[in-house]
Amino acid sequence: MKRFRIILFSCLIVISLLLSGAAYAQIDEELQLPSPGITPDSPFYFADIWGKRIGLLFAFGAEAKARKALEYAEERLAEAQAMAVKNKARGVRAATGGYDEYVTMAIGKMGEARNKGVDISEVSEIAALATSKHLLVWDGVEGIVPEEAKEAIAQAKGASINGMGNALRALATENPERAIKINLAAIEGRLNRAKAKAEENETDEVEDALEEFEVLSGFGQEISEMARGLRDNTTSVDQLVARATGHHLEVLALVWDKVPEQAKPAIERAMTVSVRGHDRAVEVLKEKGALPKGISDNVTEGIPEKVKEKLKLGVLENDE
Repeated sequence: MKRFRIILFSCLIVISLLLSGAAYAQIDEELQLPSPGITPDSPFYFADIWGKRIGLLFAFGAEAKARKALEYAEERLAEAQAMAVKNKARGVRAATGGYDEYVTMAIGKMGEARNKGVDISEVSEIAALATSKHLLVWDGVEGIVPEEAKEAIAQAKGASINGMGNALRALATENPERAIKINLAAIEGRLNRAKAKAEENETDEVEDALEEFEVLSGFGQEISEMARGLRDNTTSVDQLVARATGHHLEVLALVWDKVPEQAKPAIERAMTVSVRGHDRAVEVLKEKGALPKGISDNVTEGIPEKVKEKLKLGVLENDE
């Protein structure tokens, strides 16, 4: 009976916290996270788990549950960060597992809401922004996490990227320009990470960042094709892509110059992806007579000469 009272009291505390407005941390430039609250190393962590389940019960409707799941995913991210600082691998794994669960739930509930005819453009934008922010935070956590928790961080980053892709696809059906801007910002983040890790001679991290770059670039291609198929199609998406891919190639050329030989093929693959995206956008803009001044047909101008031929061959081989 005494144990039951303790459990009931714990649940009441959690519910009161939920209903008193533990506010959802807004996405901002400083990557602020909510307080981790009760962390996995606490004997009262079970109360946090139950409290979140109860919170989801009080979120009525699929869209509301999606928003609540995103809030809880961010709290799990804060917990993982706190556990990494304490060098507690088990706690990191517990928090990342919860993060994966809530991101998956949020995307699933967004799909349910859309199938019921609910406009999910706002929540899909929130989800895309949140997961792109999370990816940057995971980068920092990855740098301090115990070695035995590295795999859990990699899985969590994968969940962030998959969640972002699904959210961007949903947003692109209503606002492709906003979707491509969020995606291009996330791509820029991967390039910046690759550049930073190249300067630190962290070859594995450079290759990981470039793999993520390729995945996000794939999302960009999907968004572009979706935009071209819309009745009220504008040229803004292709113009954004054409400008951005030119810049991407400049950054990749800098990274290529800094890494050892074994990492260069990954950069060349990323360059090929950028060239393809640029060429496709320019082709569409030319067809519409909407190619702005300053966007060059020859996007490989800034690439080292010794890379150009390899890159050209790579593009041709992939076309065959």
